[in-house]
Amino acid sequence: MMDEARRQEVQSWLDKALQDLQSAEWLLESPHNLYNAIGFHCQQASEKALKAYLTWREKPFEKTYSLVALVALCLPFENHFETLRQAATTLSPYAATIRYPGDLPNITKEEATEAIRLVKQILEFVVEHLPSD
Repeated sequence: MMDEARRQEVQSWLDKALQDLQSAEWLLESPHNLYNAIGFHCQQASEKALKAYLTWREKPFEKTYSLVALVALCLPFENHFETLRQAATTLSPYAATIRYPGDLPNITKEEATEAIRLVKQILEFVVEHLPSD
């Protein structure tokens, strides 16, 4: 059972994650080939979902874009988070893709579509592992 303030904070993280996912899905339908932006939003949504879980568990986390590091922080509470390691590894680099030129090659439509699939996997997993209240 969560206290109300923590429940609201967790919900706020999840709401922001969902907004990033919805942005990514909307951009995929755009005729403008904004695939790097999709990758960025997918990384952001995943980061916020994992931070929602850590907030529920009252586990402090530093400001990080590394989804792999966030998954590692979740593992002591639920070892099944290990199943998200590959998704985290794929999505983590997208935090910088559109912000810094030359760090990664442009994301393809296929990679953007896969990023959306992966963030949905992470979000669903996190929500399943949160209390229903």
